[in-house]
Amino acid sequence: MERTSKAMRRALGGLIRVAAVGAAVSCLVACGDSAPMSESGSGSETMTSTTGATTGTATETGTGGATEGGAGWSSSLEVGTEHGAFLSVWGPSPTEVYAVGGQLVSGGSQGMIFRWDGEAWGEEVLPADTPSLNWVTGAGDEVWAVGYEGAALRLEGGSWVRYPSPTESMLWGAWGAGEGEVWAVGGDGVKDEPVLLRWGGEAWESVVLPALDEASHGLFKVWGSAADDVMIVGDRGVTLRYDGATWSVVDTGSIVDLISLWGPGDGTLLSVGGRANGRLARWDGATWSGETLSIPGLNGVWVDSGGTATLVGWQGTIYSLAAGSLAPVPEESGTSLLLHAVYGFEGGPRFAVGGTLQSAPPFVGLVLVDEG
Repeated sequence: MERTSKAMRRALGGLIRVAAVGAAVSCLVACGDSAPMSESGSGSETMTSTTGATTGTATETGTGGATEGGAGWSSSLEVGTEHGAFLSVWGPSPTEVYAVGGQLVSGGSQGMIFRWDGEAWGEEVLPADTPSLNWVTGAGDEVWAVGYEGAALRLEGGSWVRYPSPTESMLWGAWGAGEGEVWAVGGDGVKDEPVLLRWGGEAWESVVLPALDEASHGLFKVWGSAADDVMIVGDRGVTLRYDGATWSVVDTGSIVDLISLWGPGDGTLLSVGGRANGRLARWDGATWSGETLSIPGLNGVWVDSGGTATLVGWQGTIYSLAAGSLAPVPEESGTSLLLHAVYGFEGGPRFAVGGTLQSAPPFVGLVLVDEG
């Protein structure tokens, strides 16, 4: 098996850090040794799990068994090594949902976007040389996707258009209060400086960060309840808050990585993270409180308007979490592959995405659905 290139190792190092993979796998990649290509460690390009197998073609499957948190999670889409793994999922309605991700290849990466129309998944056409994509979000009536090499794409009249950004670092997350107020965050999580960008309606611009309490190398996600109430989480537990005029550092009381965050829209937030163990942190509008739990690392969170959260992470874990609680209740996902993000709609469906992100590339990916 060939060693990964220096560029690929660096990209994989950042991806693994954000995906909350344990230190042992991180060391294998950082040292340049080959990690297994699949969960079985055989080097095969086939994805094998309880969701089925994919060898290089996109497939769709039906619904599965019951879970504690809904009608039941099942595999909705599985893609092979020609596509890669999924990193994010979002949509404005249950009949318009986007799942984004990509594959690491020699010297770089390649991105993908699939669209759900309520009945089937279809692959979107992307601009030439679009790198792997890490996040998809809405801002007013706009849809944005961001990813590797500072990539930022906007959906315009059914076509994805790439806009230049002032960074070549990875962009891990984005959120917008409206069409002229979009934030994007990034940094490779290994050695880059953290990145904060703002779209004001015409172009992406770099934003100077305040001095950070910790030596962070990546801002991983951004989310807000309003244009003047925006929060960022990142490497080593760093959090930043925007009040409509300035960004300031907020102490979380922990240096555990925070990977993602979401809120019900009332000014409160729930953030998740950790690596070997999952971390939960709650923002009550004024201060953070949190707890590290004896569960696998968490990567993704979605919170409904009532405050009930869905959490996803390492080892295919999915949890539901009641409003105000720090005691997640497990749901049966039907997979042991890493889940990186989750999104849903009031009353269903919910979507969770991921793939073989715990292993060295080439990756394969899957989308799970709970119809509710």
